[in-house]
Amino acid sequence: MQSPLDLPTVQGLREHTSHPSLQASATAWLGAYALAHQFSFTEAVALRQANAAWDRVAQLWHQTLEDETGYELTELGRRAIQVGC
Repeated sequence: MQSPLDLPTVQGLREHTSHPSLQASATAWLGAYALAHQFSFTEAVALRQANAAWDRVAQLWHQTLEDETGYELTELGRRAIQVGC
């Protein structure tokens, strides 16, 4: 996918968006960027790691409903919901 992002762009996205997918991607990018610097990687490597993190999270945006894990409600679950209501 290759996301050519930089620190000011991602910080701006994180601060000024309420969209959950963008928030998740920005958080992943910032975390990977910070971690790369903690390990004393170069700026170029930190950017590549951060962009890869963004891309991994963004892949989930494009996941079809058929690809998502399905959960079947059991009888015990049904009863728990009824009692809670």
